[in-house]
Order: sequence, then C-alpha cells, then structure tokens
Amino acid sequence: MIPKISVAEALKTNHIFIDTRTPKEFAEDHLPHAINVPILSNEERAVVGTLYTQVSREDAVNKGVELFAQKLPTFMKQINQYRNQKIIINCWRGGMRSRAAVALLNALGYDAIQLKGGYKSFREYVRDRLYNYDFKPQLIMLWGLTCTGKTKILTHFENSLDVEGLAQHRSSLFGGVGLNPHTQKRFENLLLRRLEKLNTEKVVFVEGEGRRIGDLIIPETLWKKFMKGKNILITGSLNQRANVAVEEYLKDEENIIKIKEIALSLRQLISKENKEKIAKSIDNQDYHTAAKILLEFYYDPLYSHTLKQKTFDAEINSDDIEHAVKELKKLL
Repeated sequence: MIPKISVAEALKTNHIFIDTRTPKEFAEDHLPHAINVPILSNEERAVVGTLYTQVSREDAVNKGVELFAQKLPTFMKQINQYRNQKIIINCWRGGMRSRAAVALLNALGYDAIQLKGGYKSFREYVRDRLYNYDFKPQLIMLWGLTCTGKTKILTHFENSLDVEGLAQHRSSLFGGVGLNPHTQKRFENLLLRRLEKLNTEKVVFVEGEGRRIGDLIIPETLWKKFMKGKNILITGSLNQRANVAVEEYLKDEENIIKIKEIALSLRQLISKENKEKIAKSIDNQDYHTAAKILLEFYYDPLYSHTLKQKTFDAEINSDDIEHAVKELKKLL
C-alpha cells in the first residue's frame, strides 16, 4: 500500500516536497519550496505521451519504465541528500510517476509519501481558496501615471502587495521587458501565499492596476476589493519619471533592442515622428529623451483617462521617494 497525504495536510508539514514532473511542467508552477527531480525529461515525456495516444497505454508504460531505469542512478543521487528527512512526492495527478518513486524509495528505507491527486489537486486547492478568499485588510491603492515610483514606494512597506512583482510583469506593452513573466498558475499560487501572509494586517498598500497584467488576470473577488480601497494619487515630474523609466527598462543591450522594436511597432496614440525620435534617441544612447517621449506621448495619453475617472483621497509627489513614504505613513 502506497502511503498518501492530501494537499491540505501536506502544506501543514515541514516535509521536503519532491516534484517528479518534467522541468517544463515544474517551471509553469509547483508546490511551495518544491525541488524538481524529474523522472522524465521534457522530450522523453513527449515520446511517452505520443505512444499513449497513438499506440497503447501498455507501450507508453513500458517506454516510461525503460527511460526511468536508464536514469535511475542520477535520480537516486539527487534524492539521496534527503535520506534522513520525510519526503512528499508528487507528479501531475498522483499517478504512475510519483507512485513508482514512492514505492522505490520506501523499499530502500526512505520515508516517502505520495501527494494524493498530485500537482493537479494542489492547483484545484489554490484556485478554490484564492477565488473565494476573504481578504480582510483595508487597502490603500496607489494610482498614478507610469514610472511615478509606485512600485519603489511599496518596497518601503512590509504590509504591501506587489501584484506586478508576483506576475513578473509591469502591466503594459513594455511590461515584460527584462523580466520572465509568470504563468497564470504560478501567479495565482504566489498571490494566494502573499494574501495569506498579509491577512492579519489592518492596512495593506497596493499599486492600482487594471485587472489584466500582461496575459495574467487578477481574480474577480480580489479585484472588487481593490476597487473599494482608499485611492491615493502618486505624481511625479516628467524628468524624474524618465529617470525611473531608464533605470527599470533600459538596463542592458537586450532590453534596449526590445524597447526600440516595440516602440517602432506602436500603431496607436503616438505619431510616426515621435516613434522616429525615440529610435534616434536610442541609437544615440540618449535614453532619457527616449523615455520622456514614450511617457509623454504614449503612456500618459493611454492611462490618463483611467485616472480622471477616479476620486482620490490624497495626492503625493514622489520625486523624493523618502518624502512620499513619510506622507503615506501619516495615513496609517
């Protein structure tokens, strides 16, 4: 009999989580602090999957066993460092991969348990809790034009929810430049964990966002909570905002090339003349001028309409971040 544990019970333990899925599956999302020790590589799983759908389950199973047997020494070498610890092993849905690993390890004297339902059950657990989560703190929403330092302000508060940081996307057409945006699965996993950590706070600071962040979507229940928060308008001079833009977006050659490509591809709001000015400024390494044009003639027209529809409880200038933080603390 293979010992099993539910997701809810597993998350209460301090056991080691071993995820036997492929590196690709693991990268999309995984349990908190899980370690990836794949039974099959991305390519090997594709081969097994093709056999399953086009030939037979038996042929797929046999091929999977054959491939696992070949890498068993490597697998055991990775696992061996956890010999004296309790291990919870998962695959995609609590099937053959994790079952085989648990059976093998327990036969060799390890203390291993299979996660009931695998990663799939964890994903269902996250969605069920997140989409019905009762987030209790009062929210102070920081709104403002692009690069007014809202994200930097959040770093000064432990009781802050950096949704863009969890998404690894800055929420605009240029928002993924220099970052590795998360999947919706990973975003929701990290978001739930952050909400649970913050739920005992009286007040939480959040950057005002549209419901969509790149390709990701903020859950409706949380979004409605955002819309009921106390609204603070963060302002900043164009020069200082351009400084922030250069720091955030134009850090290295790869980012600079992407910014230029995206700027030249813009078809709305910004004129051909300004697009050419941006490209020329970038070519001349005058990144500050390029940033100013992008902010003034693309970002500001794009987001000003949203800000005009809101009523603000206070307005704070962020050219001096430390001063802005002090002003916000007065609201607590």
